[in-house]
Amino acid sequence: MDFTPIIPLERNKEIPQDLLERAEKLIHSSIALTGGHPIETLNAVREYLRTINSYYSNKIESEGTRPRDTEKAMKKDFSSDKKKRTLQMLSLAHIETQKKVENLVKDEKFNPYKTEFICSIHNYLYSQDEMEVFLKIEGLEENMIPGALRIHDVDVGNHVAPEVKVLPSLMNKFELLYREGLLGSKVNQLIYALASHHRLVYLHPFLDGNGRTSRLALDGALLAIGINGYGLWNISRGLARSGDKYKDILAHADMHRQGDYDGRGALSTRALNDFVSYMLTCAQDQVDYMTKYLKLSSLTQRFTKYVELTQNGMFDLDPLPKDTDKLFKELLLRGEFKKRTEVDEILGVSRRTATKITKELLNRDYIQSDGPKSPIRLKINSHLAEYIFPEL
Repeated sequence: MDFTPIIPLERNKEIPQDLLERAEKLIHSSIALTGGHPIETLNAVREYLRTINSYYSNKIESEGTRPRDTEKAMKKDFSSDKKKRTLQMLSLAHIETQKKVENLVKDEKFNPYKTEFICSIHNYLYSQDEMEVFLKIEGLEENMIPGALRIHDVDVGNHVAPEVKVLPSLMNKFELLYREGLLGSKVNQLIYALASHHRLVYLHPFLDGNGRTSRLALDGALLAIGINGYGLWNISRGLARSGDKYKDILAHADMHRQGDYDGRGALSTRALNDFVSYMLTCAQDQVDYMTKYLKLSSLTQRFTKYVELTQNGMFDLDPLPKDTDKLFKELLLRGEFKKRTEVDEILGVSRRTATKITKELLNRDYIQSDGPKSPIRLKINSHLAEYIFPEL
């Protein structure tokens, strides 16, 4: 059971021009996201978006956990409801796995298409605390082994996954063919990465968890390209926002070749073209969203308004300390306060009062620091995010 072609090609063996142009636009607009912001501010957004990514990736599998519940789980505040607790743990596992992927990408020899890397994602995700419940597969007596290629033939909806006996060789072929996607321009690499997502799902390497694993593997592939701005947007949110379309387009790309005018591989080139086009649309939608809401001028205004609303009792939470908006504005502009005495100067208060305000903001997850004498940076909690990034 072959899975070629690996990218959509026209009869002249070139990638369709419209896909190249859209991929180039996506890369340029993603790069523009980072302009004008200190790295610390961007990292605060990236950190919160890991929670959003876990929510949307799990939501695609009908197992989403609201960011506020995930935030509670990060503080070991788990639900008394067994199912909700399990989903909190799943979200934490997803976040930690995404961090793992981000660290692996830093290796200069990193290859996102290697079977070893793909299996390591699955292994890391399902080996974490309280993931045992996800290892039980209905209809099978033995549990799934994290990181191990499946040893049973499976059907997924109308898709008959490749037989177990050929799966290892197909995974090796996947690695070999998509390795070409690590060469050439970033535009070409992006087309390879997006197309590879369907082909990995098509191979269905594991008994379960293929969706989550393949989306995390796609994160690895996109990060490996070196597209500045990725992490300030993530494709999982776009896919989840059109969840039924995502599943339909995945199934559509399973189509076998439809005659001599549909490429030269075993599967339909036209259907793969449709899939890559859809992925580009989802990605661009996410970049456009963050472009709109990351503009420094409007972002500062929304922070100021948020503080004002808390102080006027418009939210169901304690009001933020007076002039907190001044702290937020300075952190947005500068990235961090290297000395805590800077809080005194900005607020025009005593060291004792500044220490009290700093402690409160740390406890409420509006700012963060690595230690009592370390620099202070912005932190975006779920309540704040709901206001400054509407409908995120």
